[in-house]
Amino acid sequence: MVQHILIAHDLSPEADLALGRAAQLAAQTDARLSLLHVLDERSKDADERHARSWLQTALERYQLHQMQPWFRQGRAAEEILTQAAGLEADLVIMGRHHRQSSQGFAGTTLEQVLQRCPAPLLLAVAPIAPYAHVLAALDYSGCASRALKAAWQLLPAQGELTALTIHEVSELQQPDEPELALQRELFDQLVADLHADLDETGNRLHSSFRFGERSNCLESAIAAVEPQLLALGSHSRGEISNALLGSLTRQYLDQPPCDILVAR
Repeated sequence: MVQHILIAHDLSPEADLALGRAAQLAAQTDARLSLLHVLDERSKDADERHARSWLQTALERYQLHQMQPWFRQGRAAEEILTQAAGLEADLVIMGRHHRQSSQGFAGTTLEQVLQRCPAPLLLAVAPIAPYAHVLAALDYSGCASRALKAAWQLLPAQGELTALTIHEVSELQQPDEPELALQRELFDQLVADLHADLDETGNRLHSSFRFGERSNCLESAIAAVEPQLLALGSHSRGEISNALLGSLTRQYLDQPPCDILVAR
């Protein structure tokens, strides 16, 4: 159950969009909402006054008139992580990175927070409306299952979540039918086990088993489901290096087709 949402705002249009998503989810889940802005270590009083004015306008835009932002000074990623842990946030929301870099989001605050975030992290980039369709990619890892469970909590009434797994085989080779049958059976059992742990909300859980090149399969699933939210696991170094989402999470954070929810 989502009880406390932390939104990190850097005074950018991307963060304003994320604030709107945070307001929508807080109202939907009846969660507490906290807003954090991190000032540069060399910031002066005028910088804080400017930030307060900007954030007040943004808060009024989303009818959050009574909210008092948190201001901290230091390194953005460290302060976000400290506040997420100290406030015991169930969900951290950030906007899309907007620094121009040949490495995409590598080295950005978003990446640094993702590496150690104690709660699921939501990258909000899509128009603000309740999530009607969610796609969650599963690869039998704990983080992917945690991502699915977190996404389920963000569905409104009558929402739909599709659990996807991909049995990776070369598109040039003929799939082994007994192996496919076994993988389907294992996936069905995983989905059944996860469904048993989900709250009964009236939402619908579907499953999709695909085989082929993993990137192509995931792109095809996104095109078919047209999700407003994609839930992914972020593998730590201690987990299987070539698991389904180890290489794809970075790709979709760099070029998100919709909102992205990542759990460690």
